Order: sequence, then C-alpha cells, then structure tokens
Amino acid sequence: MFGIILVSHSQKITDGTKEMIEEMTGELEGVRVISAGGTGDGRLGTNSVMIMDYIEACQDCDHILIFCDIGSAILSSETAIDLIEDDGLKGKVEIMDCPLVEGAFAAAVQASVSQNKQLVVAELSHL
Repeated sequence: MFGIILVSHSQKITDGTKEMIEEMTGELEGVRVISAGGTGDGRLGTNSVMIMDYIEACQDCDHILIFCDIGSAILSSETAIDLIEDDGLKGKVEIMDCPLVEGAFAAAVQASVSQNKQLVVAELSHL
C-alpha cells in the first residue's frame, strides 16, 4: 500500500489535486491519497503537526510519498518527518522532488499498477 500525501499552502490545491487523481483513476487499489494543504484552520500556509498526523495515519502503508508545491511546504514536511518518533515509520516516508500535481498523479497511477517503490519513483524522473 502506498500513501500519497499532498502538501501545499492552499487546501484548495490539494483537495483539487486529490479530486482529480480520484476522478481520473477511479478507485485505485493499493493507493491512499491524502490532502494536507493549508494550515488546518482555513488559512494559507502549511502545518507540520497536521502533516505529521497524516503521516501517522498512513502507518499501515508500506511507502509514504509526500508531494509539495513550494519551499516552505518542503520545510514543513521535513519538520513533520523529524517530529515522528517511530523510526520504522520515518523510514517509510520520502519527499518527492517533482511537480505536485503531475508527480502525485503519475505516482498514484504507477502505484496502482505496481507496488514496487523503485518503479513508482522511476516514473517520476520523466517529469
């Protein structure tokens, strides 16, 4: 199972990206997409604790891939990973270096076909 966490300064961006992935791919087996945009209280920004909570909600996933929009979304995601005390869970998490929308979409489709993390990440190198 892959967990895909979408992190943006705007919840509308991550909600829309999640909706697009689900609309274009239907019910993907082996993939859980989570919208983690905004601060959690409707404002623009990012929230490391909220991101950490979403990572912990994916603890049953074999791989957790985080897709971010711009700079501080990456910093907040890195902080969220640092806040996790379970080293096993920490080891499952990786921040992807690719565009948020295109990367998350490509990863979700590839993960639905193959649960091989190397193949999923390789697909992202084409973006």
